[in-house]
Amino acid sequence: MGISYVVLGVIMGISLTVVFNYIVRVSGNLPTTTNVNVADLPSILSFMVVPFSAVVGLLVTTPIYLLFVADKNTGLLEYLLAVGMGQRDVFWGYMKASFLLSMVGMVPMMALNVVLASNGLGNAAIASGLSLLTGFSDVALVTVLMTAFSSMQKRPSGMNSPVGISAGILLVLPEVLLVSLLKTEILWLDLAFGLGIFAVAAFLLMSINRLIVREKLLP
Repeated sequence: MGISYVVLGVIMGISLTVVFNYIVRVSGNLPTTTNVNVADLPSILSFMVVPFSAVVGLLVTTPIYLLFVADKNTGLLEYLLAVGMGQRDVFWGYMKASFLLSMVGMVPMMALNVVLASNGLGNAAIASGLSLLTGFSDVALVTVLMTAFSSMQKRPSGMNSPVGISAGILLVLPEVLLVSLLKTEILWLDLAFGLGIFAVAAFLLMSINRLIVREKLLP
């Protein structure tokens, strides 16, 4: 099941990147009308890779949530605490695993977006940087929320993972809608979303020792 999520995420990411870049090329040939500013369309579409890369990153990290649930139920987390690790150490371990796995889905999207460069290398490079910021921030926040929620359950279930992914998608969904409206302010919008999500995730991670007592990590 975990491998299926990873493969699906990679295929989805590559397909979305190709489709958006193709539409950007086509939109460049559209005639300008009085009702639609066609010049804004390539910029809007080229920066859509930012929120969608975060969605793909979330989908690919699903196996980490399933692993956390399995480790808690089998007593591995109890062993980690027994050998001297703290709650934050345990959570940070799964966080790093989420970051590494999310790159499997996001990096091909960013690389392909730069290679195709439908709206210029500069915009593609900026979009890639914002994709990393937004993607890692969203993955970090959902990972903290999912692992914290699972640790509070007496018998956590892997079925919670779709709920976590849905929450992460809802975080970036407004960005998809606003990008279509703000046009020239796309860069600042993506940056604000990424930094905002990162701030919340960092605060929750720093507060893990207060939010989750050690006994909650026992099977």
